[in-house]
Amino acid sequence: MVTLRKRRGKVPAALYGDIMAALESGLGKAHSKAAAANVISSERKGEPAWLIEARAHMGTKEVRGSRHNAKIISWVKKLGGWFTDDETPWCGTFVAYYMKMAGYQPTKHWYRAKDWQNFGLSCQPKVGAIAIFGRKGGGHVGFVVGQSGKNLYILGGNQSNAVNIMALAKSRCIGFRWPTGLAQPDSPLPRMSGGTVSRNEA
Repeated sequence: MVTLRKRRGKVPAALYGDIMAALESGLGKAHSKAAAANVISSERKGEPAWLIEARAHMGTKEVRGSRHNAKIISWVKKLGGWFTDDETPWCGTFVAYYMKMAGYQPTKHWYRAKDWQNFGLSCQPKVGAIAIFGRKGGGHVGFVVGQSGKNLYILGGNQSNAVNIMALAKSRCIGFRWPTGLAQPDSPLPRMSGGTVSRNEA
């Protein structure tokens, strides 16, 4: 823009005003987006690394039919898993991948939701804690992001066949886990509301 101002004499007068207005408008929008990003970053600054990374993949979902989501399959491969489809329950895969990315060794049977009861240390519910749930025929696992009176809000995989945040009844939770050796935050869980309460994540 500085160069354009200095060379105004070479820009047709009829176009100069329009060019400058367009440039300033674009810069203004870019500044607004940067400011919004800074707000989001500031609000989540205290979240653990695995949760920040996991949030970035919200919206990842299974592919219907004979094809499969390449991203989900890549998580399985990087963990040394054997299955090659996104139909096999993958909530444990989601948790294992992002814990490993953050530098923490997953449980031996990371693909089994309830095996995450063997991870790290038991803890109270807190942002980023691994929450393990019971369900008929199996279990479910994900990351805690908030709570309401009766529910926990969980960022997890294989929730309605996708990565999202869903409400699960506190009464179904059978444990919370936190990495050994990592300081635990003492801030209260954010209050959240709305959404459909999940009853079966199979």
